[in-house]
Amino acid sequence: MSEEEKGGEGYVWKVQEETRRFAKDLLSENERLRSLVAGLQRENRDLEGAVSTVRAELDRRRREEDELKRQMAQIREENHSFSEKYLEVETHNSNLANLYVASYRLHATLDRREILSSIQEIIINLIGSEEFGIFELDPEEATLSLAGSMGIDTARYGRIPAGSGKIGETIRRGEIYLAEGKEGPSSTEETPLIACIPLKVEGRVTGVIAIFRLLQHKAGLEAVDREMFDLLATHAAMALYCAGLHTRMVAGVKGGV
Repeated sequence: MSEEEKGGEGYVWKVQEETRRFAKDLLSENERLRSLVAGLQRENRDLEGAVSTVRAELDRRRREEDELKRQMAQIREENHSFSEKYLEVETHNSNLANLYVASYRLHATLDRREILSSIQEIIINLIGSEEFGIFELDPEEATLSLAGSMGIDTARYGRIPAGSGKIGETIRRGEIYLAEGKEGPSSTEETPLIACIPLKVEGRVTGVIAIFRLLQHKAGLEAVDREMFDLLATHAAMALYCAGLHTRMVAGVKGGV
């Protein structure tokens, strides 16, 4: 074999060797890339798992937050309800205290003027009126005498017939009259009445309290006002009746002496 042929075979062998080495390197690089891709896929799966866990945690936190918001709203609603009930109880207790004080004041004395003064203070401060009249009934003459008043024409109401109008109706029926709204209907015969309370002793009407108008700041009658009317209907009447008996008894004693 000539040198030229030997040189040609060497070149081919060299090319083949380089090709084998290149193929081997290429396979190695391909294997490395496959391993890298497999590693990246594992990391991606791990990241997806971590993201899924975080999402699940976020969802759990959101549910917990929603539940806490719901509980807070419920607590606020309960607190509001408790506050309203507390105010209602406080108002009720205050009303009971006012009723007790009013009843006590009416029976704390036998002095007629003090009793009338107590009735007027009850109407002014607890009911809220500065236009009213306290009348006593003379059953024989069927007339009403003005025993105490505020804000009304005493000349006009000093002595009035007991058989007409809302006052007369109250005497006949023996029941409390309450007008609709803040003032009674206007009338040419009678000043508007907001309420008329019969004063009764053992079921017998002895007089009336006529309330013609409420104070400007008071929108209308309330439940406690009706309770106060019931109190006045019996306790005020009894206090005035006892004061009258006491006066006659004292006068009789002095006359006997």
